[in-house]
Amino acid sequence: MIPPSRARPMSINVFAAAFLTGAVVTMLDGLQDIATLQRIFAANVPGIEWSRDAVIVALSARLSIALIPVAMVWLSAVRFARWMVTVLALGKLLNVPEGIGLIAAGNAIDKAWLTALVLALVAVAMLFTPASNRWFARQHDAEEDGPAVFE
Repeated sequence: MIPPSRARPMSINVFAAAFLTGAVVTMLDGLQDIATLQRIFAANVPGIEWSRDAVIVALSARLSIALIPVAMVWLSAVRFARWMVTVLALGKLLNVPEGIGLIAAGNAIDKAWLTALVLALVAVAMLFTPASNRWFARQHDAEEDGPAVFE
């Protein structure tokens, strides 16, 4: 683990802030209208009784899942994590055509959805900057040196 006091490249800090903020925005947006989420979850996953508590647990789980790649990148510089974040962001991009269709049909744009999407794309972009590449490479090279020896 990399000590939290150790300096990180700005791109890594921006990644962590953007990805975490996007996850928090999504959670807070969901908490504002739990009844609607209950209906959506019940339609998509009918095998579960979606009480208010179950929806809150699902939202909390999604936030916790978003924290995993942030910790992997910020605390351990795990190279796999940037690809995991990229795949998660691409998953969000799959909803773009549906969002455009809703806007074209005259519906208002969901600001929380758009904010989370933009923040996820910014987070992905930050993981592939030259400074981030050096960050991941340096940490990977340090791991190949072998275990630390304590005297």
